[in-house]
Amino acid sequence: MNQTTQATLQDYIQIIRNLTAAARQITRTEEIKTAAASEKRHELLDGCIQEEQALLLKLRGLEQHRTQLQKTLGWDSLTFRQILAAASPEQCALLAPVFQELDQQMQKLQNAREGAERVLNVRLREIKHYAQQGTSYNNGGGVNPPKSPSQGRIRSTYV
Repeated sequence: MNQTTQATLQDYIQIIRNLTAAARQITRTEEIKTAAASEKRHELLDGCIQEEQALLLKLRGLEQHRTQLQKTLGWDSLTFRQILAAASPEQCALLAPVFQELDQQMQKLQNAREGAERVLNVRLREIKHYAQQGTSYNNGGGVNPPKSPSQGRIRSTYV
């Protein structure tokens, strides 16, 4: 393997590690979001969503860089399994652990995302239910009692 290919391969491996780290950060954010929703601490969700959006932009940039490096290495549209099949034994020894780590982290991310989605859907159903009853959440995440007709938003001040 020539020096240019070796350097590109090392850059590629670093990008895979960076993708793994970004996925780990997104997983952590999903877990925080799940905990906040399950504890009815809705005020924390906004920060989680903003952080997640920034991480997704970072992930997109890393993915574009990975695609470019993969093309340079001659693995243009190959999956990780196909790359391992096409790579030399030396390259496989370097790539297999980072691919496995990324795969494991992506599975954790998928599980965290599914958990967050379930909890958020439960909370949305609760909010919808309370809204239909005329109740609402206060800033602390507690439920306000239903408003009596005289406490409604629009009152007749002329009666």
